[in-house]
Amino acid sequence: MHRHHEPPYAGGEPAAPESTGRGSERRIDERVDVASAPAEGPDDPEVTALYALVAERLKQAHDRVHALNVSADAKTALTRQLLIVTETAKRDLPEAARRLSRFVHDLDAGHPPRD
Repeated sequence: MHRHHEPPYAGGEPAAPESTGRGSERRIDERVDVASAPAEGPDDPEVTALYALVAERLKQAHDRVHALNVSADAKTALTRQLLIVTETAKRDLPEAARRLSRFVHDLDAGHPPRD
């Protein structure tokens, strides 16, 4: 943990998001970041359809979790699992679809979904 009273960044003020590259997906040298770039192009209709399907199923799963008659802690834990699926979709869409399928299956079976 940073214990000084000075900000942990040089210059006293944080850099604007557009100057750090965090506000956009481009790197300073304009090269594509291979680690975060999708394997398929965004124009691939199959990938687009899978994104749409996963997004719709995630929305439905969130609605189901919200409607459950369980404690707030249980809802929070389930929502966190769905957020993990959302983050996974950014890197590995097929894996996210599998995780979401398991989550919904467990929810349908009345078992608490697992990670």
